[in-house]
This record gives sequence, structure tokens and C-alpha cells, in this order.
Amino acid sequence: MSRNVDNKTDPRSTAADPTVKDDTSPQSTDGDSQPPLSSDTATADTLAGSIDNDSSIDRRTFLSLSAATGAALTLPGSATADVSDDILTDELEYVLNHTPEEYEAATSIVFTDQDTFDAFADEYEEDPDPDLSRAPKAVTRELPTLSAHAHLTAAEVEDVLAMGDGDDGDGIGAMNFAPGANPWWTLEEPYADGVFPPIEEAREYIAYEETVQALEYIENTHSDRVHVESIGESPGWTNLYTGEDPDPRDIYVAEVTNDVHDDASFAAKEKVVYSLNIHGDERAGTEAGCRLIEEIARGEAADFEHLLDDIVLLFLFTNPDGWVSRKPQTEVPWVADHNTNFQRGNASTFEGQPVDTNRQYPTMGWTNPSFRPAEPEGAPEEFHDLVPDSLAIVEHFREYDNVAFLCDYHGMYTADHMVFNLETNAPFDHDGTHDLDEVNIQIGEGMQEFWGDIDAIADDISTAGEEMYGFPFVPDGDSCDGLFDWGTIYDSLSYQITGGFLGWAGQPEEFGGLGAITVAPEIILSNHYTAAQKKWKPYWTRHYEEAYRISMREYAAMTARETHATVETGGQDTAYVTTDELTRSSADLPHTDDQPGRGGPGRGGPGRGRGQGQERATSVQRRHEVVQPGPGTQSQLSAETTADSHSLFVDLEGVGNATEGAVRVRNPDGTVVHEIDIDAKADPRNSAARTHDFEEVFVRRPEAGQWTIEAESDAELNVLTTVVDVADDEEIPDPVEVLGYEQREYSVNPMQFFADLDDDVVDGDIEGMSVHHVSVGRLLRGNSGMRHYDKVVVSHDDGIDDPDYVGALEDFVEAGGDLVLTDSGVNLLAVLETGGATDIAGDDIANILVPFANLEDRDFDHPLLAGIRTRQQEIWKGSQLGYTTGVDQPATIVDVDAFETAGGAVAGTFTTAALQDGESTQLESGVAAGLLPADGGDGEIAVVGSVLPPAQQTELHPFGMADYAVSFMGHTLLCNALGFEQRRYADGELVRTYGEIR
Repeated sequence: MSRNVDNKTDPRSTAADPTVKDDTSPQSTDGDSQPPLSSDTATADTLAGSIDNDSSIDRRTFLSLSAATGAALTLPGSATADVSDDILTDELEYVLNHTPEEYEAATSIVFTDQDTFDAFADEYEEDPDPDLSRAPKAVTRELPTLSAHAHLTAAEVEDVLAMGDGDDGDGIGAMNFAPGANPWWTLEEPYADGVFPPIEEAREYIAYEETVQALEYIENTHSDRVHVESIGESPGWTNLYTGEDPDPRDIYVAEVTNDVHDDASFAAKEKVVYSLNIHGDERAGTEAGCRLIEEIARGEAADFEHLLDDIVLLFLFTNPDGWVSRKPQTEVPWVADHNTNFQRGNASTFEGQPVDTNRQYPTMGWTNPSFRPAEPEGAPEEFHDLVPDSLAIVEHFREYDNVAFLCDYHGMYTADHMVFNLETNAPFDHDGTHDLDEVNIQIGEGMQEFWGDIDAIADDISTAGEEMYGFPFVPDGDSCDGLFDWGTIYDSLSYQITGGFLGWAGQPEEFGGLGAITVAPEIILSNHYTAAQKKWKPYWTRHYEEAYRISMREYAAMTARETHATVETGGQDTAYVTTDELTRSSADLPHTDDQPGRGGPGRGGPGRGRGQGQERATSVQRRHEVVQPGPGTQSQLSAETTADSHSLFVDLEGVGNATEGAVRVRNPDGTVVHEIDIDAKADPRNSAARTHDFEEVFVRRPEAGQWTIEAESDAELNVLTTVVDVADDEEIPDPVEVLGYEQREYSVNPMQFFADLDDDVVDGDIEGMSVHHVSVGRLLRGNSGMRHYDKVVVSHDDGIDDPDYVGALEDFVEAGGDLVLTDSGVNLLAVLETGGATDIAGDDIANILVPFANLEDRDFDHPLLAGIRTRQQEIWKGSQLGYTTGVDQPATIVDVDAFETAGGAVAGTFTTAALQDGESTQLESGVAAGLLPADGGDGEIAVVGSVLPPAQQTELHPFGMADYAVSFMGHTLLCNALGFEQRRYADGELVRTYGEIR
């Protein structure tokens, strides 16, 4: 196992004599004595200098801690218990004496005589619960020593100690704090029965220190298959037991493959990454991943065995801080009433806000100024303290070649399916789009093969729902019989993000990503209310462990398969109309030295731009406030904006803990622009209420004046307001001033979609053509009336005032060609005098803004929606094109009545949220996708109101832009609009088709 030279977590082999109290410790590389197994394990000498009767935790620290954690921790001088005995390790004593009286400490016990062992077993040992509602109170073994593992309160520990007091001396040799799944991991011969026990036999959730020791053991005993490496450290909590502040933990990667140390073979193999716990409170990935590592190492995973010559499995233990926070020794400043739960993020705070470990990655496109994107190249110094974990992960994973898939395992509250797979925001090409969809299908079929349908585990789900949230529920979705469904993040969870791990890993390598196909599985009954203790429920945990093992198996299998997707056109040729008006370049930005210019479509080659351009007047003001809970009380916070204010962000943390109240954001004239109904949000049955622990409000170009945030809650809320100002009438903030990063170079154009798609067309050509070339007649063969092309795509309204251009398009349609109008190109319907377009007037068309390009009122029998599934609504994903979570995504819609009167068939609609040009319209909704007839013949005019917009440069985007970011739905919608058939192949066999040739 490789480690950093400053590694403080130094796992070791268990001492041969488990009865010996910790009186020695291995040496760190800097010569300082370090506690064994974990930095939470210290000697009595260590404690003497930090926690004694006088206490190194001073009164101020204690008062601060008490405010944060309530009764969970108490000052050593006024502990809830006073248990002390030479048999107890110092760590166990600390835990017993600094937790509530009902807290059950995971305790390993070594006995020195049979009578005491038998007495303990008679009193505490239990048979396993047949319903698996909990682990037994205690378990025992007789070899190699008389031992037990039990969950004991302080009073029960005193009772056990009394059992050992006899005429012949103590019957107990040692008692140690031993949280984790394996009851024997701190004792002699810890792995006689395996490393990570089956869920049904596990004592609790797998612990961090347990895992570190276990990975070292697995690596040592199976070094041909497993290599474990520490790649960096977490920020680290304050350790109240050892006094270390901070106490960072190592981030580990386990590499699993045959001949793992053959560097050439390793580099050449395709790789799949499993990120197991980016959110520390979502445990399913770790429970599945640890057991799978052991299975594969031992050669006991038959469904993986045949893959190991061809692929590498990379298991990433992403967030150790969120993992170890369950230990009572850990100070979690923002948690009230207790500190023995897993935490979502790491130990850092930025401007008073806890850091979300899945928002700090250097993604293309829009970057929220409240986040700290972890780009190692040029990272500001403070980032190394705030997000050292993310920086280390980015730097390490860039060293791997051939990363095919990256799966970031998560958990959620309730949903209409047991598992969702969330499509990343990153852009995929044709092959990537189909690989992701196919692996989703395989996972769904795998879950059905294992369980049949959701009814097979409905009783366990219902029981867990009652236990966790106070009501029984069972998913009632129809995809894969309620077991599994997939779509974009918004399709599944009704929100979108920037800065996500997936978004970074999925973006092209030339933009600093891994070029991987990335996805986030989410499984129900995994999140808990922070104010509630997360309890071990083996009856449910066994199901989410199995579900994610199936997921991991199918990603591995897909990585090993030879896959390919093609486009069949029926021999037809397609032209797409290009324009420089769609190109967006870093050279256009006022804070770069580059000369403005417009290139053609295509990736202009991202660089590492360092130009500072002219002096800029970008500034940022942040303000953090804590709203204390109170019945019927309302706090009012404010943020001042000016005429120079570019944007206002309000980030709220802690709303997931609240059950009553509301948060309202008001503009300077008092109008509510955003409202959060906490009562609805607190009901896990209400999927529309976005049940999660964070909320963010983004306002573009806020009115000058005082904005107010009204907050009423029964739980503490952290509120961070960020105002970005850009003076001198400039529109774009300088990332150097806001984030500390210089602008990366880019040149992008959404028409690159068609250039990329051309590589997959097997029986036709897709070619770009300028507005000028169309206007001079290049679509037709002279005056013959014969067409050069069968299809023409126009995704913009450049040239709409050129009668020659418009006339050439009309001639093309009248010659039997198919016209596809997308995005602002739909405006051409107002000037075209051909087919159904003749009856569409300018007043029937509106350019609007929407929060998300979600297709509504869908007609699944419409040819444009062939192959589209019910969950799929989001046509394209905005953040990597520079669009925000506000209302800023452009769309062009057509009045439904006018469209149908013109003979059109509507496939779906958009609903108006805001007007792009600021003028009023009568349209509350309109056609977003549909087909209009052409004059004579079989030609048609297809309409898709938003799918390939140009990138938006007005927001922070230090790491460049994508050309396009269509979802699987958007990709398929475009292919259907063109009348193409998509064909999917695996291992040379045709496995699926989408759409039909028209």
C-alpha cells in the first residue's frame, strides 16, 4: 500500500497479543510518534498532554462545542459517565465518558477465563434477528482467544467489568473501541472468517479505519490483483480525543486487475472508476465496493473473473471526512444535538458554509462563484486548505489512460423507482450516448433478473420508510417493474448542478477531464435527516448493496465489450447551415489578451490562456449569516446590489434538517422571486419538493437596491449571499477576481454536433454550408430542380432578412427536400412561404427563456419521440454551455393553434418562463417539437425549439465551454427530426435500433 510521506493513518497488522494495552505506536516518516491503526487511537501518554482532569478543552471551546452538538459531547470534567479501568483502552474510555448515556459504543472484548466469557454470553449474546432489523447485541468466538464484540452503553460496560472481577483476578484482558462491520478487525486473526462480512452478519456500517487496515491486508495477500494507494488527504476535522486540529485522513484508491503491477498492461487496459462515497452520509457505494474488492481478490466473483485480463477496476474512497464524522471523537461544528452521524461533505467551510464535496470540481461552462473549483493548475493557496481532497483526486485521475466509465455512487430519500441512474452534464458523442443508454438497460435487466419486481422487497422498503421518515412507501414506477429508471439529473431529481465530479470527469481530456462516460446511481432510503441518527438496518442495507453490486458488474462488463453505434440515413445526404454568429471564443472576452474573432464550427483547441487583457473592475462581496431556529420567529437578511451588479447568489445549507417554515427571496420592491416551502420539502413523499439539504437561488442582473431573504425554520440555516459586480458597462466577470483562476482558451460552436455525427453515418454525408452558399443556390443542382442534399438543418436565424437565402430554402423544400429548423432557426417559419410554414406568422412565434429545456405534453406516438422514454424530458444540459440554474436557457416556440391549423403535428411543448427580448407575448406555452407538411411530395419541415444553442459567455466560465451538451433524449430527438435510424452494436451484433428512416 503506497502512502503519502506525511500520512498520519498508518494501518498495521494487529498485535499478536490483543490483551496488551496500546503502549507503543509505529513511527511516522517525520519521526513523530503516531497512534496505531488510526489517529483516533492514542496512548495514555498522548492523552496526558491533551485531555486530563484539568482538560485541554477549555471552557470557551466547550461552550462553542456545546452550542454545536448539544448533549452529544460533554466536557471531560462533567462527563455523562465516569467509567475508568486499566482494562479499557483510553479511546474507549473517552467515547464512553463523552457521549449520551444511551449511546452504545462498539466494543471488542478479550476474556482471560471461560467462566467470565460464559457469563457475558449468557447476559448479552443474542441469536441473529430473523427479520434482520438490527445486528445482535453481542457476538462471541472462542478461537484464537475468547472474544466478543458488543454494542454497550457506559452502564453496560461497568456491568461487564464487574463480571470480570473474581477471586482469581480479572476475567477480562482488554476492551477496545471497535466500530465497523467485522467484529474482530481490532483483534488477533481478524480475517479468519473473511475481511468484510456479509451484510446479514455485519455489526454495523463499514468503518474507515477498518477499511484502511483491510485494504492493506487484501493488498498484501493478493498483490497480483490489488494495489492500494493513498493519493492525498482530506481537510480533516478537529479530533477531540487526540487534540489534533485538523486531523486529515488519507484518500485511497484500490486498483484491481490481473497483473496489476505490469505497468504496460495496466496502462493499455480500459478502466472503470467506482467513486464510493463522495457524500459521506450515502453509504451504499462503500458497502458494495468493499465487499466486491474482497470477492474479486479471492477469485470468488465469477461474474468479474473473466474481465480482469482486459479491464481495470478503480475503487475511489472519495470523502473520508464525511465517513469518520460518525465517530464521537470528531467535532462537527455545525451539527446540533449529536455528532455521531455521517456528514454529506468534508470538514471545510467556505465563508461559513459547509463544503459540498460534489460541487468543487473544475467543470467547463458556468461556475458558481460560491464554489471552490479544484483545478490543480494555478489553484489559489486557500484551495489547498479548503478542497485538498478534490485537488488530489483531479490530479491523480488525470494520470490514468483509457478511462471508459466513471460511476459516482449516491443515495437519495424516496422516489418512484428503487434506483435512478443520472446522466452527467458532460457532452457525449454518438458512441458515448449509446454506451450509456445500453449499460442502463443492462442494469435494469440485471435487477429484474435478481428480484423480478419491486414487490419482492416491498415489505423491507416499507418498513425502512416507516423507520426513517415516519411513513411506509413503496416505489410505484413502471420502468423495470419499479426497480430502475434513468435520465438526466433534472429528469430524475428536479434540479441541476455545476461543479460536479461527473461533469468534470466526463468532459474531454483536452479540457482537463477524463473523457469518460460518467453517471451517478442514486438509491432510495439512503439519506437521513441530519437531526436523526442514521441506524444500521441490515434488512434494507442488503438490498442496496446488491443493487450497486449489479450496477458495478454491468459497468465492468460494458467496459470490456466492443461497442459501436452508427447512423443509417437510407443513402441520404444532409447539409447544416453554419454561421460565425454561433461561435463563442475566449478571444471575445474583455479580460483576455486575445484578439476577438469568429472561427468556423468545431473545437478551436482549448489552451491554458493567461491573458489578463485590460484592467477590469470585477469585484465580489460575500456575506454569511446563521439563522437560528425558533417557533414563529422570522429572520430577515439582506444583500445590497448596485447598478454594477452582475449577479446575486443565495446559497442555503441546512434546509434538509428543517420540517417547518419557509424561505423567501424578495427583490428591492418587495416582490417574492423565489420561495422554499420547508413543510413540503420535509415530506419525503413529495418528490416535487426537491428533498435535499441544499438550495440555491441565482438572479441574473439583479435590480439595484436591498434584496431580502426571509427565513423561518425549526432548524438552523446557513445563508451565504454572493454579489458579483462588474463595472464599466462590461458584461462578463473576470474569473481571476472572483475565483483566482485565469481564463482558459476555447472556441466552440454547436454545429460541431453535426460534424461529429458525420463520423458515425455509414451511408450518407453530413456537410456544413454557409448562409452565403445557400443563398447562391448550392442546395440545388443549377436550374434542374434536382437537389444536392436530401436534408437541410438550420439552427439559427442569421440570414433571415436575406431574400435570396430564404428563397433558396423555399426552393429546396419545394424540390422535395426535408427542412429541420432548431433553436432560433424556428423564426424562419415567419418568412418561409412554403408548405405549412406559409400559415405561420411572426406573431405566432416567440423567443423565450426557460429554466430547463424540458419537453412537456409529449405525444410518445409522434415520430420525433421514437425511442424516447417517459422519464426523459431534458433536451440539453445547460451548465457546460455557460447556462445557470436561473431562467436563461433560450428557446423558440410556435403557437399550438397556429401550428395545428397549418397542418402540423405537435410532439411536445415548452412553457414560457421569461421573454428573451423583453417584449410581451400572448404565448404562455408553445410548440417545442413537431412536424409541418411541405408542398407536395413527401417533404416535411421539422421543428425543435431548443437543442443546440450557442454557449452563453456572460457568466463565470474559467475552464472553457462545450460545443454542445445534448442529452440522450436531445440526441435522439435530433436524429428523429432528420429521419435517421440509430443502430447500436455490441461485440459485432446489432442489439438495438432507434427511430426509422424517413
